[in-house]
Amino acid sequence: MRRETYQRGVPGAKWGIWNCSQKEFQFDICEDTPMLAVARLYQKIGDDAKKWRFEPRQLPGKYIAFSSGS
Repeated sequence: MRRETYQRGVPGAKWGIWNCSQKEFQFDICEDTPMLAVARLYQKIGDDAKKWRFEPRQLPGKYIAFSSGS
């Protein structure tokens, strides 16, 4: 991912945390940029966010509808 995309995101897109081992989005994180999604992950679980299995990914439309309230 390019640094500009990581810091500024994509207009109209939301980002969440993908668990590569379980192949699902976790922690109900919905942020405007990948950097903010990772920061929210650190707030929720602390240093365990450094594990290889967590990565920021763009949320598909079905997840945005449930997460936009927070």
